[in-house]
Amino acid sequence: MTKHNNFGSRRIYYNNFASHLLNAYNPNMLYPELPNRWSDEDWRRCIDMIASFGFNAFEFWLVPRLFCREGIKSELGQEFIRQMNMLIDYAHTRNVEVMALISLATVGTDWHTFCPNVKEEWNEVRNLWDAWTKALLGLDIVSIFPGDPGACSRNGCTAETYIDKSIEIAHLIKRNIPDAEIEFGTWGPPFFGWGLLEGSKGWKGEFVQEDQHTAWRFDKERTERCMNHLLKRLPDFPDPTSIAINLGFNPDGTPDGDQSTIYWANEIAKTHRINSWDFSLTEGENAIIPHFRFERLFEQRKRERLAAPYNGGISYTMTPLLNQLSLYESAQSFLNPDGDYIEIAETFCEKLFGCAGKELVPYLELFEVIPDWGNHVIVDMPKEEYHQKMIELVDLLQSLTPVHRDDFPIHPSPEVWLHEHLFFAKLFRDLSGLSPDFDSLHEQYWNHVYAIYDKLPTHVDPRPKNATNTIINYFRGLTDKPGFIPGKWSK
Repeated sequence: MTKHNNFGSRRIYYNNFASHLLNAYNPNMLYPELPNRWSDEDWRRCIDMIASFGFNAFEFWLVPRLFCREGIKSELGQEFIRQMNMLIDYAHTRNVEVMALISLATVGTDWHTFCPNVKEEWNEVRNLWDAWTKALLGLDIVSIFPGDPGACSRNGCTAETYIDKSIEIAHLIKRNIPDAEIEFGTWGPPFFGWGLLEGSKGWKGEFVQEDQHTAWRFDKERTERCMNHLLKRLPDFPDPTSIAINLGFNPDGTPDGDQSTIYWANEIAKTHRINSWDFSLTEGENAIIPHFRFERLFEQRKRERLAAPYNGGISYTMTPLLNQLSLYESAQSFLNPDGDYIEIAETFCEKLFGCAGKELVPYLELFEVIPDWGNHVIVDMPKEEYHQKMIELVDLLQSLTPVHRDDFPIHPSPEVWLHEHLFFAKLFRDLSGLSPDFDSLHEQYWNHVYAIYDKLPTHVDPRPKNATNTIINYFRGLTDKPGFIPGKWSK
C-alpha cells in the first residue's frame, strides 16, 4: 500500500446516540416507547443536510445495549437493523459512505467488557461481530475501537491483546463484507483502558464509574511498547485498513511532549491511510448548548496538515438537531482548512436568515462560557456586560426571518434552529441576571433538554445530571473561572 496524502478526502459525520447521551436534539434509537424517535424521513433529511455540507461518510456507534445477544434478537434490534439498512441505501444515493463504530468487546446494557483471554467470553464476542456484520451487509467501513467505557485488564490483557484480537475480528468482518474497509482505532492514552483499568476487588469487567479515571494514565514505556507492536502487526490487517489516530494520546488530542503521536502517525502513514478521531473539537460529551469552538477547530486542522499526511477525520455530534453550524464548520475545516471560521459562520447564518443573519456571529461564541471538556474558549467580561449581550441576542433572534433554500437543506428547519437558539439565549440571559431563580432555571433546562431521563433508570454514566449541574453552578458562581476540564473522567 502506498503512502496517502490527500487531506480532507474523508469527511466523517459521527452521530453518537448512546443511551448516556440521549437528549431532545439526538435521535432516540434505543427506547421506542419514549420521545425523540426519528422516522426514516428524518434520517433521509439528515443525510441530505450532511451531504450538502460536504460530508462523504456517516458514522454511528453500535452501542453495547444493542451489541449483545438480547439486543440483536429483540424487536428494538430488528427495527434498528431495518432503519440502518434503509439509511445505508439512501446514503449511497447521495455518495455518502456508512461506517459502523463498534468497541471490540464491550457488551450489553451494563457495558460489560468481555475478556479475550476467557474462551467463553471471546467466543461470544466473535459471535456478536459475526451476527451484526451479517445484519448490516451494506456497510462501507467497519471501525474497531478500544471501547467506551474502557476495556480489559483482566487475565493478562494488555494493549497488545487489543491489537491482536482486533486483527482477528477484522478478518472475520472481511469474510462477511468482502468490500468493507476496516478502520482501527488507537483512541486514548493510547488504546483506552486496555491493560490500564484498575477495577475494585472482585471486578469482572463491568462498568464502575469510580474507576474510570484509571483508564487515562499515560505511560511512555507502555506507549512505545504497544505502538511498536501495532507497527509490527500492521501488515496483518486485511486490505484496505485505515488507522484513526489523533495528534496526542490525551482527551484533547494535543501533541504535548511524550503524549505526541506525530512520530507514530507518520510511521503508520507510510503504509496506511490515517484519520483523526477527535470529538473534543466540536462538542465533547457534556454541555448541551449551541457550540462555537471553531478557532481551535481550524488551528487543529493546520496542525494535522503540518504533522502527518492525514486523510481526514470525524465531526462528532450528540446534538444534530441543534449544532448544525458546528457540523458545517467541521466539514469546511477539511474542505477549506485555510478558511476563516468567522466568514464561514456568517455564510451559514446568511443562508438561514438572509444578510441579517450575519449579525448573529459575534454573539454565538458567548454560549461557550461553560467550563467543559474540549472547550478552550475564554469568555472574559463582567457578568453585567454578558447579561446585556444576551439581551441583545434575544432581540436579534426575534427579529430574524427564516429563509428556505433548496440548495442548503437544514434538518430541522431554519424556524426550529431559530426557536432553539432563542431558548438558550433567554436561558443564559436569565442565568446571568441580577437575581436568577436558579432552581427554576435548572428545571427549565432539564425539562427542555433531558426530560427523557425522567422515564429511564439512572444510567451507569451520570453524564446528563452532571452536565446540567455544571451549567447552573457556573452561573451560581460555584465553579472555577472559565477554562476547560482536562478529560471526561479526570478527577
